[in-house]
Amino acid sequence: MANPIIGNHNSLINAISRQTKIITAMNQTQSAKELKKTNASFQELLSHEVRNTVTFSKHANIRKEQRNIEVSESDLEKLGNACDEAQKKGIDNALIIIEDSAFIVNAVNKRVITVVDKNEMKNKLFNDIDGAVFL
Repeated sequence: MANPIIGNHNSLINAISRQTKIITAMNQTQSAKELKKTNASFQELLSHEVRNTVTFSKHANIRKEQRNIEVSESDLEKLGNACDEAQKKGIDNALIIIEDSAFIVNAVNKRVITVVDKNEMKNKLFNDIDGAVFL
């Protein structure tokens, strides 16, 4: 005699498996349609993302860790936008102040050179910058 619990269990697993396949196929179709709508090549999308990505130099990463400075995704977006604004004004090297942190950034390359926290900013001189952006 067949065990009804095992039979029901297998039926449930099969039903879940079928539904998962249907949902996955629908999501893949929708993603493909969205990609076609953009009419942008992979190379164009990649170039756009690389241009809009803020990177940190080795020195900046070390300073960030030493000073326990947390940089969120929102902060990275703000840094990227500030770099864009600095470039529009002809600023190559910028001091960007975000809340309690100061970033010395090469705006052209969107590369953070060093990071300073609010305690380190007191009585400090920032040199070799072309301009400042306060956020």
